[in-house]
Amino acid sequence: MPGPYSETTDWQGTAWAFAIWAAHFSLLWGASSVFPDQPPARWIALAGTLVAIGGLAILWRVRIRAKGDPRDSRILTLATGVSALAVLFGALPALVG
Repeated sequence: MPGPYSETTDWQGTAWAFAIWAAHFSLLWGASSVFPDQPPARWIALAGTLVAIGGLAILWRVRIRAKGDPRDSRILTLATGVSALAVLFGALPALVG
């Protein structure tokens, strides 16, 4: 049983979710700077997006299992969802054209 001052929110998992988002943004920005309007930038964006979404899914699943009670992971779920939407939104211009 947790003590009176124990923290049940998974702040470390939340930070990792936002770190994946930031890394994805940096990768896409770098690729579009090095290869402006060229196919390699789009391939890098596609690969980076798939890796980032996969990483967020794995992060969420592993951290939810470690917590045990899904109600204690609401902040993690919110952060993972926001990060996944941001990753998809950030990749949209590179993938659509």
